[in-house]
Amino acid sequence: MGIARPLRWHDGRGWLILASGGEPKDMTAIYRAAIEAMSDESPVVYVPTASASPDDGRRRGQSVIKQVEQLGGPVGYVAPIFTRTEATDPKNIRRLTQAGLVYLGGGDVRRLVETLSGTPALDALAAAYEAGAVIIAESETACALGAWGLCVSGETFAGWGWLPQVLICPAFDDTTSVLRDAIRARPECLGLGIPEAVALALGPENQVQTLSASGQQVKVVLGHRFRQ
Repeated sequence: MGIARPLRWHDGRGWLILASGGEPKDMTAIYRAAIEAMSDESPVVYVPTASASPDDGRRRGQSVIKQVEQLGGPVGYVAPIFTRTEATDPKNIRRLTQAGLVYLGGGDVRRLVETLSGTPALDALAAAYEAGAVIIAESETACALGAWGLCVSGETFAGWGWLPQVLICPAFDDTTSVLRDAIRARPECLGLGIPEAVALALGPENQVQTLSASGQQVKVVLGHRFRQ
């Protein structure tokens, strides 16, 4: 892909999969690719921090874990991280550190960023990825991995910067100008517009793959001051 050279991401032996979400059937190819990319049979860990409520997060987590298992993936469990206190719980830290696949469930990405930033849970997530774990960030939670994220509402906010100089726009709609407008406001960035039912997979040694159930592709917009 032409974007492989300017696009940079956090060093690690694992994969980062930015998944824009969709119907369960649309996610099957993404789950299969994630299972194939896993380095061993370490557990799947679902992180429900961004969910609307703990109950919703647990239900969604169990559904995802079941679907991954049905596709041949390893067993999994939900890491109940809903507060900053829970983001320091040794049990949750151990779960994340030992994971082979970590799934950041969709919802309010601001809640995810605010809850995990500066905590042992985020350090454990990074350590798992660096050791070879696959990280799937679903829907707006994909924004957390960029330097900036663009919400469906059109608002931008700061992410963790695992993709430096990148602004991530999930649920991208090519009929609107919101991504280009956001990049005009942040000309030092590269914009990634990820349509529904599409995922961008970033792996070791600069590997880049597009996973699409819809035939759509990732849109790339370069700010005029963007540099490699």
